[in-house]
Amino acid sequence: MIRILKETHFDFIKARKKTFVVSAIFILAGIVSLFVRGGFNYGIDFSGGSLIQLHFEKPISTADLRKALTDIGYKKAKIQKFGTANDFLIKTIARETFVTDTVGPTIIETNVEVHEENKLNLLVTASDKNTGNGTITDVQFFLDSLGEIGKGIEMSSIDVYDSSVEKAVVTIPTYDWKPETSHKIYIRAKDSNGNWSNAKEITVNISESGMEIPKETQGKSQVISTSSKPSDSTSSAMLKTKLQASFPDNNLRIDREEMVGPAVSRNLQWKALWVILVGMFAILIYVSFRFTFRFGIGAVIALFHDIIITIGILSIMGKEFTVPIVAAILTIVGYSINDTIVISDRIRENLKRLRKQGFAQIINESINQTLSRTIITSLTTFVALLVLFLIGGKVIHDFSLALLIGVIVGTYSSVFVVAPIVYEWEVKSPTRKRK
Repeated sequence: MIRILKETHFDFIKARKKTFVVSAIFILAGIVSLFVRGGFNYGIDFSGGSLIQLHFEKPISTADLRKALTDIGYKKAKIQKFGTANDFLIKTIARETFVTDTVGPTIIETNVEVHEENKLNLLVTASDKNTGNGTITDVQFFLDSLGEIGKGIEMSSIDVYDSSVEKAVVTIPTYDWKPETSHKIYIRAKDSNGNWSNAKEITVNISESGMEIPKETQGKSQVISTSSKPSDSTSSAMLKTKLQASFPDNNLRIDREEMVGPAVSRNLQWKALWVILVGMFAILIYVSFRFTFRFGIGAVIALFHDIIITIGILSIMGKEFTVPIVAAILTIVGYSINDTIVISDRIRENLKRLRKQGFAQIINESINQTLSRTIITSLTTFVALLVLFLIGGKVIHDFSLALLIGVIVGTYSSVFVVAPIVYEWEVKSPTRKRK
């Protein structure tokens, strides 16, 4: 095997207190950064937002598109070329979408049915899912004449107004409705951003045989627009309108739109946490079974050390916490534990072979024996990641950066954290007598 260092005799145990201080400084700096910034800087996957695929008629540069998005309020949008120079993927975060949300909900379904004699039921479904993803907070109706916005008769929610899609119902008395007449019902909904929908109209005809609702207005009601707000009803349509104004000579179209709501993003946050914790627990069980419980605890502490320092450095650099970062963290965990197992295995072998030597000497000799292998493995991995970081493009920039940090920190912890922790534990509570 190729050896960078032929033979070393470094005293790693003697330097343990200094390295513990270095680790504490990095961990504390990361925690302070997270505290100052108010927690993680979540990306679209964890904070909610939208992904929009655009196609321009003529090629356009990423820099020009980024400037246009910044000018219209999407300062933190992620831009990715998708195929040709004319196609782009744009990711916007929820808080930016919130700022630009000026469109009310959509009345997606209306149903009117006779409840009993002289009464009818009106059932309405309102949605803000594609127009800002706010919460429906109110649904109102007007009878026969469309009144002022917000001055209608309130409808009751089927459960509670707490999501972006809600059903509302009301029973309307019809005692004074005479045969051979018609009545109009106008419906509006409001979202949590204070935007009202355009009014929708339902016509109810009264005949000698009873009430009749024309099929063309049942379920698919006519839209009565009295709002001065944009008629585009989706966030992609709003974005398209604003971008088209920035590039009047370059027609564009929306090929795809996906949205991540707040509930989904919160669920992803918990899943990311559980994935990391379950991985840690599995490693603890494996290392404890393969070696000893003390090595298992030392390995898990070292992994937490690696994760906290990596996240802390990313926080100091202002990077977003996204699903690729979670993937990078899990990769770091796997890489770091691999190196830890190699060193731990050599320590176990030397404990049997060098019984007459002290525990500190055995640990030092074991780490020195595997040091060349550790450096070669880390160096080759680092070079590959550095190439990805430099020329891999913006899409995997943060992912490769996290791995670069993780490889350095993981190599450091395998040498300076795991074995010294086990040594400190052994000194305070010996498992067997040693000379």
